[in-house]
Amino acid sequence: MPTASGKTPVTLVTGLNREATARIANTLAVSGTALISHDLRALPLGYVVRQTRNVIGDADLFAIEGVQLEHGCATCTLRHDLLPMLRTLHRTPGVERIVVVLDPAFEPEPVVDEIAHTLVESEDLPEGTAGDDVEVISCVTAVAADSWLNDATGDLTVCEAGISEVEDERTLAQIAIAQVRFGDVLVITGAPSPDHYEEARLSAALRRINPAAIQHPVAHGGAFGIADMLISLAAVRPESRRGRVSTIFDPLLDGCPPLDADCGIEIVVFEAARPFHPGRLHDALDVLLDGVICSRGRVWLTSSNDDVLWLESAGESLGIAKAGRWLAARDETELDDIAPQVRAMAALRWDARHGDRHSSIVAVTHRADAAEIERALTGALVTDDELARGSDYLAALESPFGDDHHDPCDPDRTPTPIDSEETTR
Repeated sequence: MPTASGKTPVTLVTGLNREATARIANTLAVSGTALISHDLRALPLGYVVRQTRNVIGDADLFAIEGVQLEHGCATCTLRHDLLPMLRTLHRTPGVERIVVVLDPAFEPEPVVDEIAHTLVESEDLPEGTAGDDVEVISCVTAVAADSWLNDATGDLTVCEAGISEVEDERTLAQIAIAQVRFGDVLVITGAPSPDHYEEARLSAALRRINPAAIQHPVAHGGAFGIADMLISLAAVRPESRRGRVSTIFDPLLDGCPPLDADCGIEIVVFEAARPFHPGRLHDALDVLLDGVICSRGRVWLTSSNDDVLWLESAGESLGIAKAGRWLAARDETELDDIAPQVRAMAALRWDARHGDRHSSIVAVTHRADAAEIERALTGALVTDDELARGSDYLAALESPFGDDHHDPCDPDRTPTPIDSEETTR
């Protein structure tokens, strides 16, 4: 059924395992459903394989075809193929909902941003975005009980893991974390596990990474029941993502995750009302790469006083990049588009001299010592003596970060621009 705004609802299905995502999607293909999936494994041959299934009335129509690669880019191909299809399906009689299965190499949030903001150019459609016609209302993420935690804490690239057939420097951990973080329902395949402790440990990790998500266990070889899946989707919590693209000013503890330790899984929260020394912070970041599942947060750096730096780690890799500007660095006209809740939160921490500038980092750990993380990050802050030397001295401190920095450091790496402040994870 259409959403309250008259748009066709879309459910994304994502995960690292193709078989699991296909089973979930086909379970959701009840009457009135159009299902779309793109398989990137043929990229080296110059095309993407698109599969569609339309279940309308008594008909159940399946089609498969190759889609020529646009500009040699998988994202461009998806943009030029998926977005017009969504707009066309919105206008197709009998289509009440759409299920989109993402290839394991895709992170769901950037796809949602494309749906909402990318202009679709087509002679057969009125000018607009896919978001004018459809609305992503939920995301289902497949999580393998026996391998996800290892995948999310390692350093394998997606190429090394066999997820991508073309050069891709992202890590498997980055994809795994992004898929779980955006999910409204986490379908845990292969559960319950023979090792109940490991099962509880995985559940504890997922609950701290995405506390608002519903965890839906499916036994190894068990059926993906239609009724159970629909009940889980219907029970999606109000505080869940529901297709919402995040911003750099969102609460880092969104969804109220448990702050106590469970099965060795723990949340570490670091807050500071003074900036980081760039050199010492660079040296301290290793503490977030050992025994940490993931971390993210806002960073105030002396050498970039007006810029919010967004830090995000997954497994043994970390990125930190300029992602926007502090409210204190903007003029009144630039504040018009800032959400009221963001302005309210900034007002609560406002300092007469520094405004809303601060550092706030949240890490989910599985082996790391919380006290060690606290010590390392605290030691990277500027000292009272350094603050006393004035803003010119602080701004002139040499920084190894630039606009986009990744650890472990790789001088030959081609930087990947971080999303804008309106779409940053």
